[in-house]
Amino acid sequence: MRNDMSPRERVTRALDHREPDRVPIDLAATSVSGITEGAYRSVRSYLGVDPDPDPRIAHLHQGICFPSEDLLSHYQVDFRTVQMKRSPRAHPCEPIGEDSFRDEYGILWRKGVYDYCPVSTPLQEAAIGDLGRAVWPDPFDRTRVEGLEEEARRLRRSTDFAVVADIIDRGPFELAVKLRGYDRFLTDLYLEPRFVVALLEKITESNIALWDLYLGAVGEHADVVCQGDDVGMQTSLIISPEMYRRFIKPCHRRIFDFVHSRTPAKLFFHSCGAIYDIIPDLIEIGVDILNPIQRSAARMDIAGLKAEFGRELSFWGGGIDTQHFLPQASLAEIEAEIRRTLEIMSPGGGYVFVPTHNIQPDITPERLDRVYTTAIEHGECR
Repeated sequence: MRNDMSPRERVTRALDHREPDRVPIDLAATSVSGITEGAYRSVRSYLGVDPDPDPRIAHLHQGICFPSEDLLSHYQVDFRTVQMKRSPRAHPCEPIGEDSFRDEYGILWRKGVYDYCPVSTPLQEAAIGDLGRAVWPDPFDRTRVEGLEEEARRLRRSTDFAVVADIIDRGPFELAVKLRGYDRFLTDLYLEPRFVVALLEKITESNIALWDLYLGAVGEHADVVCQGDDVGMQTSLIISPEMYRRFIKPCHRRIFDFVHSRTPAKLFFHSCGAIYDIIPDLIEIGVDILNPIQRSAARMDIAGLKAEFGRELSFWGGGIDTQHFLPQASLAEIEAEIRRTLEIMSPGGGYVFVPTHNIQPDITPERLDRVYTTAIEHGECR
């Protein structure tokens, strides 16, 4: 594979919709393109490299970790990440027994097979007047960004990697349903719209305050800034496009406008699922990069999306399915699928290679290795 450009030049060119020397490669640059600790240990063993005895956890809820530099270099990853720290002041991740913890919103999480699932909804019975007394993160706690400015500046000045400012919190919709409960919040959209607006306003204000803190430290040094909000499922949006535009889109617009006001970085937005119906809305309100294209979801065909939106939107991940395909496919099938995906997605730039979501332990190390070696061998732009 050609490597005529530095990683940062390659990423910048691709995200500006110009063809680089080769497709940029991501592994674990974000908390939605990561690798679980079990899969990480397996691939290191498969490659015959020294075990990483205590990998740094990137996202406790999802069980993912930061790969060490040797693995990132081996797979020619073009990104390095600066992540906001957990606050030690608001009992984040307070352990409760061996398999549970309570986060700084008061949500109780319990260990599932690979990651943690929320099992409590602190605001399920709340009224509007209760929102001011609820538990919210302290945006003035500077321990969250301690040392981050220096880290981001070092990456910018002393390396040639593209710098990623990772997702700092769940988006307005995703956090609302975790605080209120899915059934209750979805019912509220119809029966208690005043409460919905008040709750989403509180979440949006909290999110912007945290972004203010974070971007004050890293904004001028970042190439990509990431925000997530899962609003899709396999067959459609979780709520109707009309409900999205009425309640969630104004919150997204405020957050995205604020992020763009504080950094020249490209704005990356993550949502799993079938979100075709709101892609024009996301472009309108400032999304530069969409992650992922979940090909197994309805109307998320990579060729169609590239043709329809590829001049306005970059795609970070394009259909390398982690739900069914990668755990089950043969090595030959994986290679063929990745070569096909690169042929569709790389022309004209606007594409970063990475599987659809975090690498789980059911994706065996030989499969994961074939994913990345194929991308390295066939990712050259012609």
